[in-house]
Amino acid sequence: MYAELKANAAIIRVVGIFEEKYSKKLEQRFQKLGFKNEILSDNTKGFLKNNYYPEFRDLMFISQEPSSAQILQLTTVPHITFLKKAGENNFIEVATEVQQVELFLFPNGLHFFSIELNPNELALSQLSDLMFCSRSFDSEMKNQGTKITWVEWIEKNYLDNIQISSKTDKRIHVDEFSGSKFKLFSVIDIPENENKIDVSTRENLLYDLGSVTQIGTAGGNNYLTPSDEYFDTLMNEKIAVFNNYTILPLFDTFTALGEGYITAKDPKHMLGMRLTWTQTYFRIYLFNIFMKYNLFRYNLEMGDDSVKVRDEFESFLNTYNIGHLSYNFLPNLIFQQHRKSLQIDEELEKFQERINRISQAIQEDQQKRSNLLLGIVGAMTSISGLQPVLEYLEIGRKTVGMGYFSYYPVLLLIVLVLVLPLLAYLFPEKKKQFLRKWKQRKA
Repeated sequence: MYAELKANAAIIRVVGIFEEKYSKKLEQRFQKLGFKNEILSDNTKGFLKNNYYPEFRDLMFISQEPSSAQILQLTTVPHITFLKKAGENNFIEVATEVQQVELFLFPNGLHFFSIELNPNELALSQLSDLMFCSRSFDSEMKNQGTKITWVEWIEKNYLDNIQISSKTDKRIHVDEFSGSKFKLFSVIDIPENENKIDVSTRENLLYDLGSVTQIGTAGGNNYLTPSDEYFDTLMNEKIAVFNNYTILPLFDTFTALGEGYITAKDPKHMLGMRLTWTQTYFRIYLFNIFMKYNLFRYNLEMGDDSVKVRDEFESFLNTYNIGHLSYNFLPNLIFQQHRKSLQIDEELEKFQERINRISQAIQEDQQKRSNLLLGIVGAMTSISGLQPVLEYLEIGRKTVGMGYFSYYPVLLLIVLVLVLPLLAYLFPEKKKQFLRKWKQRKA
């Protein structure tokens, strides 16, 4: 019934991650593609100063601290067309424009991109199709007469060919924890009063859009229709402060739906309303995604070098794990509720427990290795001077009948062969680092 309902306006942003060591050269690579550093007006800086804590605005807006995100923007309007499967050999064309691309470059090398799409069609069914196609890595596109996947097109056009998804047996680190879907940030304004849409209907539509299912699934009667219990569980996560819109923050999507919160008769007023979502609320959302993906990464890397990762993780938390970010209640509510839906605090607690167990095990291993090292040193110091050792070596040389330049190199090689296992035992983390680099070199 509501599939063909036409929205007044829509903001759809696709969010993904990529890895690359941060440096000014990385910024320059993107600047060659046309990206430019974000420049904030004095009015915007004043607004941020009056509404957000210095810690958060420095991290996600001002870009002056060593820990801040460096923000690059590219205004572009290429027309793209997704091919959505509609049967075995049939496709539906889903057309849109790329309105803006933003890059958020963080000093720890885990970076984010945001692609804002400008839909050609505003019917809810068309928006749903666009959201469905744009969140999947492997969605097919028409590109200059040939087919290409969405993720390959992004890598080629906006990431300077930095890969984020493995297409061969070659291992791409970020692909180990990114999954095969992008995140979606969607804000949709629909004519509720004109169509007599009540809160219950809005929530059904919000479920459909947030879950990226066909319009009419919630409240319907098909095999994808959610049970009342599951629907209520998801809706318990909603943010409903004002009567005219509701926000549903889920794990993969963040969706707002209502009327009159990004549209207005006055163009200047409407621009300010859109900026509230695309600039401020979006960056609250992105900051939580940044926290979540870093937790994924630290969990993955813990097995490689637990001591190094433990220290980096503690430093990361000291810098980025902030509890409040605004002087106003709504940004904090959005921040906390989205953080809750991502289960960040639960994962932080479990990861901290894991670190504590690893730290205890490391301490015990270090004590054992220290005792062994002390024993070796004690045995060496019990030998009364170096002279007797040299005399024994000379007796051995004469016994086997070897010259100086053949005997001592062979002896040194034997000593190294015997000592290497001991060093590997005494310094297990260094051993892991060496083996990992060796495998990467061979690959």
